[in-house]
Amino acid sequence: MDDQKLETVPCPYCRGVILVGSNRCKYCHADLSGLWSSVTDKRLAKNPALATLLSLLVPGLGQYYCGRSRKAILFVFVFVITVGLFYWLIFPWVLVSLCAGADAFREAGKTRA
Repeated sequence: MDDQKLETVPCPYCRGVILVGSNRCKYCHADLSGLWSSVTDKRLAKNPALATLLSLLVPGLGQYYCGRSRKAILFVFVFVITVGLFYWLIFPWVLVSLCAGADAFREAGKTRA
């Protein structure tokens, strides 16, 4: 399961332990389908323009804003390596920033769907 952990909660009817998002309690067989509409959408919608701006300023910051910390670390690492190897050229810095900005825009767009 990518970036999602299985969460459990007590059943509101029998207090048995069930998974968040279950349609039925496995103990009392109560219908729980309408219970999870607000609980399952924990990831708040992110602003794609803000995520892009953050990544253009500091590559990886937009990914971190979208909750993708591993990807953020990767962009920061690539940016630091690029700056270290090509400190005398500005184009690689801009290229990494633009790639990070485009990726942050796409990641923030996923949270709005």
